[in-house]
Amino acid sequence: MTWRTQRGERTLTGAEAILIRATIAYVVDIIEDDISVSEDQWDFGVSVFDRLESPSRLAMLAEVSWPLLRDTDSCPPLTALNEATVAALFRAIEQQIEYEIDCEDDMETPFYWRRLLLDVFIEDGGESELPDVGCRDCKEWCLLVETLSDWILWDHDFESGEYFLDTPPEHAETMRSVFGIDDDYYRTIPPDPQECDLPAIRATLKQLCAQ
Repeated sequence: MTWRTQRGERTLTGAEAILIRATIAYVVDIIEDDISVSEDQWDFGVSVFDRLESPSRLAMLAEVSWPLLRDTDSCPPLTALNEATVAALFRAIEQQIEYEIDCEDDMETPFYWRRLLLDVFIEDGGESELPDVGCRDCKEWCLLVETLSDWILWDHDFESGEYFLDTPPEHAETMRSVFGIDDDYYRTIPPDPQECDLPAIRATLKQLCAQ
């Protein structure tokens, strides 16, 4: 067991792991570009992750990707920070599919991301209900990404952080109890790696992305 998902405690394998590895590699490339050009960071559409500085993003990717793709003795505790990092991977898949559809006529591999996503559902036995690989309806693909996200993410409580942090403590405590949210879920401090820490983080990510 390595990650607590809606489908139980598990490590990603097969087509699911192939898609996530490709996505991690893509997100790492985006972050490295942000570091090299020192301009505005790429927005993945997940505020908790998007607020992080680029080195912290790399560190979080390494932190969540290891238990997703490698067997560990126990599952890491689910926090707003690590669930938001996983959510950013799914937003990246959506963004790449949208780009792939928009630029399909100019790409050498115009169905790359759609094929990776379809492979996950074919492997899971849902081939009869899937869109054709050439489908250009982004809503169809976003629905598949959302379904896959629900297989892995426990929930989307990470999106409610500002509400709980801005609510009077006694009321927030009551609401967390009602929704089953751990007291420390929103309190995790993001990593702040120094330049000397980045080679080890990059090496971990490279290892995780290898087939």
